[in-house]
Amino acid sequence: MKNEDFLNITYPPQWIAKILHFCISGALLHNNRGLKTELIYCVIPILAIDDIRKNLNRATNKSTFFSMFEKNMSDKQEFSINFSERYKSFLKITNNGLIFLGNSEKIAFGEYIFTPQPRTYKKNKNSGDSEFERAAFYLGQLFAKEEPKNIFLKLDMVPS
Repeated sequence: MKNEDFLNITYPPQWIAKILHFCISGALLHNNRGLKTELIYCVIPILAIDDIRKNLNRATNKSTFFSMFEKNMSDKQEFSINFSERYKSFLKITNNGLIFLGNSEKIAFGEYIFTPQPRTYKKNKNSGDSEFERAAFYLGQLFAKEEPKNIFLKLDMVPS
């Protein structure tokens, strides 16, 4: 089985669409234009790392990229090692999720990705996805508070 096939089974497009929608919705709380388009491709590679996702689940509206990544994850710099490769391996999966999201919700694509119908995160004990949903929502907020260039530099990569 190819790596791409395994990732498509693990991350189905309808689930990716929901996670991306939460991220865009989180960004809308701090930037009414939405999420910077190039950052949408960092969402799934970041959330796929257990330590980062767990850290994002402790985020609040006041959290910053510095407080969540640099300060709390400084002893775990392995998350940024080979991030460019991880980013590339999730490109098609993210694109499939965006296609699914675009077919199910109104989404405006341009310099920013915007939705007129943002989701609000509510803890749901019955949902096995709530950890990913919350992490995606707060990741969107963190992305909206930071310059995209700084995020790519902190992740030790250059967008393609």
